[in-house]
Amino acid sequence: MLQLHNAGLDYGNTQLRFPDLTLVPGQNLGLFGPSGSGKSSLAKVLAGIEPLSIGEVTVPVFAKGSANPVQWAIQQSEFAFNPRLSIKQSLRESWKSDDFMPLLGTYGIDPSWLQRRPSQVSGGQLQRLNLVRALIPTTQYLLCDEITAHLDMITQQQIWQALSEHARQRQLGLLVISHDEDLLNLVCDELIYWPQ
Repeated sequence: MLQLHNAGLDYGNTQLRFPDLTLVPGQNLGLFGPSGSGKSSLAKVLAGIEPLSIGEVTVPVFAKGSANPVQWAIQQSEFAFNPRLSIKQSLRESWKSDDFMPLLGTYGIDPSWLQRRPSQVSGGQLQRLNLVRALIPTTQYLLCDEITAHLDMITQQQIWQALSEHARQRQLGLLVISHDEDLLNLVCDELIYWPQ
């Protein structure tokens, strides 16, 4: 279970208070809010990247040196890849083997892209690869932070269909973070509006 309760961050004179939320395996929970409201900061807390200033966060326990079961897929997928490595080398940093290969077809990935560098594929192609990178076997929860915000409608639909089916099969908990309420209504079981 992923949970935030009475949680927030203090940045000097600025205080950011998060909504209470609970995400369980197999659930698609939507977080709706305008750009700049702190949604990515909330994702960083849930992914263990930033510590809370106040309140409580509950995340799955994992052994030191093991992959975090909470993975954060960011909007700017170009920042998820080392520009000097090939896509395949970057995927192997997460997967440690070629076990990701069966997912390529699921996400509409041409195997020839693996030999390229991040700058040699489109934004939609890179976001598909970013999802495969995050969906390692130990992932239990995926934080989808505006992952299709800058993509065309056809690519958005393809990505969400593939991810929703994959999450259903693996019983992953998805936190879908977006300022697109129509998208959230399509892919989520429940929505949190923040700030209210």
